[in-house]
Amino acid sequence: MPPPSREQTLFRGRTYAYSLSADELETMYDVGRFRVIATEDLARQRYAGRDAEMRQDLGSLLSQGLVTRRKLYVGVKKEELTVLALTKAGKKILQKARENEDGQALYAGFVKAREMRHDAAIYRMFRAEARQLYAAGGRIRRVVLDYELKRKAYSPLAKARNLPPREYARLQREIAAQHGLPVVKGKIQLPDLRIEYEVQDGSQARVDLELATHHYHGSHLAAKAAAGFKIYGLDNGSHPRPIVEEREITAGILSL
Repeated sequence: MPPPSREQTLFRGRTYAYSLSADELETMYDVGRFRVIATEDLARQRYAGRDAEMRQDLGSLLSQGLVTRRKLYVGVKKEELTVLALTKAGKKILQKARENEDGQALYAGFVKAREMRHDAAIYRMFRAEARQLYAAGGRIRRVVLDYELKRKAYSPLAKARNLPPREYARLQREIAAQHGLPVVKGKIQLPDLRIEYEVQDGSQARVDLELATHHYHGSHLAAKAAAGFKIYGLDNGSHPRPIVEEREITAGILSL
């Protein structure tokens, strides 16, 4: 698939004017829908060797105040990780540019620093899964992060805390079912990422993905497996292998 056009288009408002190419808008779209992305993953996954074009695009987006950048030092060895997020202005202009999108949520600003390494790797997990979906003739419609699913599932339950246990459990199951989420041992299980896509015959499908890290306890991983999520793991290796072989969980090893 060829990269988007690099021809500039002027976006005007009452108090702003931004010059953006289709390529830059696609970069903003990736950053906005995944909340935070590592620059190294953007280079590897989206620009795929077009380093000069990526530097040009990021320079333009940063100078126009549409994207913000932060440097982190992560892991035991305090390795450097540079991450990107949309600014509020970036989110606003992207919403205007993609106003006909199919309900895709967009995010601006950074979350807690300790969560950014995990959150940035979700984009890498998405790309690994997307390759398989595209190869099978699928067409991705939108992605849903756990933030959105949590808000939809837990906000109505917060108002029902004082219900009797049996009634609360019934309501919990109903709300979970509305959003296609499983309940395991009395708790609604949320994937890190849901991909909604269209298969070759035009029917709608989805896959729920979980990004496991070394912080996971066995019970946590078991609950995610019982929920039917497809689990990817973080490792320093580069070859896929199952995380939990006896449960036949499909896993991808995503190097940080």
